[in-house]
Amino acid sequence: MKDYTKLFENYETTAVPPMDFRRKERERVSYYKSGRLKSIYLNEQTDIETPCGVIPCELITFYESGAIRRVFPRYGAISAYWSSKDEASITERMRLQIGDASFLVKPQCIHFYESGELLSFTIYDHEKLLVDTRYGQITTNVGVSFYEDGKIRSLEPVFGTTIMVEGKKIAPFNFFANHMHADNNSLVFDKEGKIISYIGIEKR
Repeated sequence: MKDYTKLFENYETTAVPPMDFRRKERERVSYYKSGRLKSIYLNEQTDIETPCGVIPCELITFYESGAIRRVFPRYGAISAYWSSKDEASITERMRLQIGDASFLVKPQCIHFYESGELLSFTIYDHEKLLVDTRYGQITTNVGVSFYEDGKIRSLEPVFGTTIMVEGKKIAPFNFFANHMHADNNSLVFDKEGKIISYIGIEKR
């Protein structure tokens, strides 16, 4: 198992001091009760080898086994002086290859299964991404989750989306989605790409 604790440094002035005000007030390193590493909040953005390749990160969380759980390319404090749009403006766009699909995104968070396969990626709420499905392209401003074999499991459509499903027009949308992550979204597919459940209404 790789020793990620070597990445940790006590907070100091970073290579870009004017950006230091973004730091969140949270523990720098946290551990499970077993003593195993749970998370590292890095002093500054650092390139990390992940199952999706090298990703520049500010926060990494781990499974108790030591496998990477989530990576956050940016993890600054949102305030009256620093918005999520500001955070997105300093986040690099990257290409994620999941199964047969390829996505060019500015990820807010990337979540992995313990096996290393990609579980979900979350984008900034003002960003939009077109996702190809058997029902056509569907736009999301939250993100997408996947089965362990890379097939799309769920996505959160933007408000106003309508989809024809077995002769019915549905408008899937979860008003209570908090944009914190895209692990469980209102539109759920089986591994063949068929919609099996949704949160929303049927339109007439």
